[in-house]
Amino acid sequence: MEKKVLVPLADGIEMIEALSIVDVFRRAGVRVDTASVNEKIITSSHNVRIEADRLIEECIAEDYDLVALPGGIPGAENLQSSKPLIEILKRQNTQGKLYAAICASPAVVLQPHGLLEGKRATCHPLFIADLAGNECAEVKVVRDKNCVTSRGAGTAVDFALELLAILMGEEKKREVAAGMVVEIS
Repeated sequence: MEKKVLVPLADGIEMIEALSIVDVFRRAGVRVDTASVNEKIITSSHNVRIEADRLIEECIAEDYDLVALPGGIPGAENLQSSKPLIEILKRQNTQGKLYAAICASPAVVLQPHGLLEGKRATCHPLFIADLAGNECAEVKVVRDKNCVTSRGAGTAVDFALELLAILMGEEKKREVAAGMVVEIS
């Protein structure tokens, strides 16, 4: 059965975080939908224009194996205020399906909507104080049940590869990492 991943986009997201996820999963042959919570063309936090595949409203009825949020400011704030996205994330959690966030998004998007309740997480150092429990502050990638979080742009590829391993297995992770010349332990 084909795996499906959703990467929500918003004006002000951190481009490297979003596109690292898209790139790693597409290299693995996984269907990835990028969906904007704004207009179809968004502008990243560093003024790079990105065209989404869809709008988030078109994804509400879809079933995804993973929903992975990039961070960035004001991107995370724009993701946080998207009712359709929050509906999708809450459904992922209720169904025990995988969801993930990097950089500011664990603190700005997941926590306010109760999506980190009872789960360990990490995020960008500027937002770590906003997490209920920050015992994982220095960890690159934290997985707790069906939620995976990471710190920021510098951990984006590690984050994407870890998500790939969870969904497709360690062998696929090693295969994709080798093609990207990424050393993994």
